[in-house]
Amino acid sequence: MNLLPQTHKKRELTPQQEQFLELLFENGGQVTAAALDAGYSRGSAAWLKSTLSDEIIERTKQVLATNALKAANRVISTIDNPAPERGDDLRLKAAESLLNRVGVAKQEQINHNVTAVHGVVLLPPKKEVVIDG
Repeated sequence: MNLLPQTHKKRELTPQQEQFLELLFENGGQVTAAALDAGYSRGSAAWLKSTLSDEIIERTKQVLATNALKAANRVISTIDNPAPERGDDLRLKAAESLLNRVGVAKQEQINHNVTAVHGVVLLPPKKEVVIDG
């Protein structure tokens, strides 16, 4: 088992798969509608979702990362606003959640206290066995 980080070669997508992904992100994640609009059959939606799951996750991370600045600005404007507005607490929680997901939030430090127990087992000496033969 190789524990070193693996570099995966980016998979080549067909133009139809690429179109499906574009449509999926344009329509807000409606898989069946994106599959139909890209020219796939209705039954292909689940297959596409599982086949292209790595690409969907990667593009979702990009969407979150591009909106991180908007979330940071929301946090700052909420702090600077002298009169709290209705819904600020929900917007602030959403912004904090997005920042946490992209890794731009407070750093958590976890201390692990581990007690290693090393035992040495002493066995009685072996008795000599003489075989007469």
